Amino acid sequence: MCPDSKTAAFFDIDRTLVPGRTMERLFLPFLIRKRYCRASDLARYLGYLARNLGEMHGQLIHANKYHLKDKDARELERLAAECFQRKIRPLVSPAGRRAVEEHRRAGHLVVLVTGTLQPLAEQLRRELGADLVLAARLAEDRGQLRGTLANPRPYGPEKARLVREVARRRGLDLQCCYAYGDHRSDVHLLETVGNPRAVNPDPALRLAARKRGWPILNF
Repeated sequence: MCPDSKTAAFFDIDRTLVPGRTMERLFLPFLIRKRYCRASDLARYLGYLARNLGEMHGQLIHANKYHLKDKDARELERLAAECFQRKIRPLVSPAGRRAVEEHRRAGHLVVLVTGTLQPLAEQLRRELGADLVLAARLAEDRGQLRGTLANPRPYGPEKARLVREVARRRGLDLQCCYAYGDHRSDVHLLETVGNPRAVNPDPALRLAARKRGWPILNF
């Protein structure tokens, strides 16, 4: 038996709890605010989208963090809250909500671990009542964004490293813990815990889950 105090549930966000990619719903409205950006910022952003439509999941933050240099960090937080309420909150998976609530009722620590930006992930944490969020953070200097990341982006092996760090700090038993992910890059995360769950998996993760006997869920 696993004691509840040593058990956590780690949830990816994009395409696991929320369909699609949350970053795509934030950057364009952020840059299009006339009082907030130059036309050149928007032109560079649209040019990036045109060149990289097939690779946006892993590149949105890295491509746009430079465009956000010298912008007001509080404005990003305000827009993230607005974006979440209007464009993301209505799309949160009901099955995902139920899974989070089941872990909360069981007394498990609930952690969101995601490559998306902290302000968006924090909105979802509050919405779901999760305990912690591990996300990409933009570096700041006196309230202005520096155009760089303040931490390694939680993606692939970095997600697994962060989960192990949380387990160490919180005294968790990883063999008792759960993890939910959708993408082939989440294999590292899922391998870290004793109860992995492949949610809406892409073909590569579906194949890996079948080989390993992991449950496959449809949120």
